[in-house]
Amino acid sequence: MSDEGKEAPCLGFHPAQARKYRMERLARPSQWSPGVRVTSAEEYDRFTDQLAGELLATCTPEHLAVIAAQHMMYADELKCVLEEKKAEQVAVVEIARKVATDVTREIATEVSMTVLKAYRTHLSKKRADAVKEGKKDVIALAQEIADKAWQKDTEQKIRIGEMARRVCSALLETEHHKLVSEPSRVQRWIRAVAPDYASKPGRQRRI
Repeated sequence: MSDEGKEAPCLGFHPAQARKYRMERLARPSQWSPGVRVTSAEEYDRFTDQLAGELLATCTPEHLAVIAAQHMMYADELKCVLEEKKAEQVAVVEIARKVATDVTREIATEVSMTVLKAYRTHLSKKRADAVKEGKKDVIALAQEIADKAWQKDTEQKIRIGEMARRVCSALLETEHHKLVSEPSRVQRWIRAVAPDYASKPGRQRRI
């Protein structure tokens, strides 16, 4: 086979694609007509010379001047349209960017509020747990004070109301003073360690 019958290697193409590409190149038109796309500088020059020759053969100078004027105006109008389209695309991109920024800011705000709410909930729970633990400690301390005092009460004279007042006064001098509001509450705390006689009705004696 001669060199003319061989297909030139086409790097990056499958053999079938290379044949199709070669056929497309061979099928290029010999002259320009509306819709034909120019693919090379050589083709552009050839088509221009052919079209110029046809125009000179069929048109008067005045007609050619009109065609040239129309072409210049059309080219300028096309340029303006392309610039407007480009400006519209830029505007669309800017709008899209702004929308994306606003959405991102809105999401960030929502996330921040969620985090803040979760933190406040956690902090509130932490404080509630601290108060609960502190209450356990003050109740235990109140019962300890009352129990020791009743153990020393050999004459069994101290009733629960009187003991509550004494314990309340003692607790106000400790770190738990904020959790102690009144003797009636302390009375409920120490009821579990109160001896039977302390809950009997009768005149209470202050000591």
